[in-house]
Amino acid sequence: MAKAIKVSLLKYLLIEKGYLKPSKRLSQRISNYLDINYQEYLINEPSYPSELPDKEKRKITKLFYRIIGNLAFKITLIVLALLSVGLMTSGFIIDHNMKGSLDRYYEPEYISFVNRLKENGSIHFSITSDFTSPEYYTYVEDTENKTSEYVSIIGSYNTETSYSLTYQAIYRNPNGRLSYKLLPISYNHYLVSATYEYYVTTSKLTASFYLEDKQITVISEIDTNGNRNFYVPNEEKFDLYNNLLLSKADVFLKDLNDVIAIEDPDFAPTSENKIDTLLNLYLNGTSSYAYLGAYALLATYLGIALSGLNIFIVIYAFLYGAKKGQLPVYREAQLDVPILDNGKRIKTDTRITPFVPETFLEIVGILLVFIGSFRVVLYVSSFLNGAIGEVIAESTATNFTETFMLGMFLLYFIDFDIFLDDKRVFRSVALYSIIYICLWALENLIYQSVVNTDSVMGSLLSLVMLPNMFGSIACYYLIMVFLFYTPKWIKSKRGITIYRSFSILPVLIIFTSWFLYNGYNVLFDADWPTWLRTLFNGEKVPFSILAIAYLFSLFFLRLFFERRMGKERANIFFNGNRFLWIKNIMIALIILAIGIFELIASNNNALNDLGIGSYWNILFLIPLLLFYHPHKGERNIAVDMITMVLYILAISIAYLVVVVLVAMSL
Repeated sequence: MAKAIKVSLLKYLLIEKGYLKPSKRLSQRISNYLDINYQEYLINEPSYPSELPDKEKRKITKLFYRIIGNLAFKITLIVLALLSVGLMTSGFIIDHNMKGSLDRYYEPEYISFVNRLKENGSIHFSITSDFTSPEYYTYVEDTENKTSEYVSIIGSYNTETSYSLTYQAIYRNPNGRLSYKLLPISYNHYLVSATYEYYVTTSKLTASFYLEDKQITVISEIDTNGNRNFYVPNEEKFDLYNNLLLSKADVFLKDLNDVIAIEDPDFAPTSENKIDTLLNLYLNGTSSYAYLGAYALLATYLGIALSGLNIFIVIYAFLYGAKKGQLPVYREAQLDVPILDNGKRIKTDTRITPFVPETFLEIVGILLVFIGSFRVVLYVSSFLNGAIGEVIAESTATNFTETFMLGMFLLYFIDFDIFLDDKRVFRSVALYSIIYICLWALENLIYQSVVNTDSVMGSLLSLVMLPNMFGSIACYYLIMVFLFYTPKWIKSKRGITIYRSFSILPVLIIFTSWFLYNGYNVLFDADWPTWLRTLFNGEKVPFSILAIAYLFSLFFLRLFFERRMGKERANIFFNGNRFLWIKNIMIALIILAIGIFELIASNNNALNDLGIGSYWNILFLIPLLLFYHPHKGERNIAVDMITMVLYILAISIAYLVVVVLVAMSL
């Protein structure tokens, strides 16, 4: 066809896809070639497309919408949602009651031992438990041979962890340091973790074995270059390392018994093996505690996931369900307005349309979110790797945060455009609200239950909150509900004005959340608990302002043209190239203003502490959004599904890796 009408293949492709209008001369060539009057097809102006008729849906699709629209199905979903909430609530209640009455799970003799340890034990500093912990220990030093022995039982002042004791023995000689840690597996069955560190070469050997047989199956060595090597029986170095790691295995259990006999003679005075007695008492309490604990953990996590899923499905069914022969609830008939009005045409549209396709912006946004999601991983791993963590987090992780937010706004912008004048925006409000609440609950489980927040590690992790911006996203869509959707029962101008004014509420929620998050201990001189602090979100102010300013500016821009042209003609104008350019220029100017302010504020420490002045790179969004062209016509389901899966992966990878890192650090 391109050859027949004597144009380049690229130009014909742009014309066919609607990115370029054919000139009068080119329209005549097309008419001559097709032997028709092609001008008749241009009466409605190609860049003012009429709404496409609904495509005939497959029978299975119609059946699906009828099923979810059925009243019995909705009632079933509501019951499942209530059961899920009940499961989650039971998990929280049982967990709370268990932590509040741990004494009833352990035998009095064990509780007495722990209480005496708290009262009489020496102060012990630890980076894996409390900042200070009670400890029974013996220390023997031989200055002539430069050897020493340090054997200890460490407890905890923390109520929730005080019943779990740490048993360790450390033996030093001029060449290195051999340490053992004892972990009860079952009655009279213990796992020992052994480590030997060479002083001169700084290399380290590690292995685990069961106390009753003292058989090591594999030894790990970290050499002087930081490389990890593994050795198994019959290898050259295995026997040497095996003998070294087991050299004190026969005596350290006796040494632990001696510690108890010396420090707490009232405990099991007639028992020859006090460690066995102590650990068996501990396992008695733990086993009775474990069943309820397992249920509480399962019910809580599973209940949160199922509650969020079932509640969303209920909302989806009410929005998308349809009776036989009817459209889904969220769909409304579009205006079918002719172009001609009293013999006058709408102002001629521009021939050239913005040319950056929606899918391209979506892919770029997903890539930026995917890269930026590693910021949380970087924060946590940097803290796990020692003192340089703070420097790494402050310098490198900021760039990851900026990248993440750039990608997120590109995705917001596309969704804003897709869901304009569409009740599916209700789905987004519900979805992101549910995600926000579920993540808030999971954050508190991680930071208060999984991680001991009284420990150094727990304190560091509590400074790195998981990024829960989904409450803000829900507020963005709620703004759209109030600005661009009008309920049918509101008919008076006064009622519409009052309804539109509710759009201020989500704006206040966003900035109040930011204010409370950043000023919780500076402005109010208060140390809020983690569950309350995680309820608020450290909003990225430039992006919140950008999203809010764009939505309100777009509303008033559309209102201006509706008043100037009339609602019907304006509705057609909104689909044209000229309005796309106006809208894109508007968002570009908003970004320019915010970016310049961010650049000016970049060296202001007070503003930087509040999250302002770090996002001047928002200016890079200008060329992408200035030439953005929304998708028109039937959407490609495969592309939409692929991009949705990539988006979910991009968002969830940080959460997943953080949970794994936390679990590994315990």
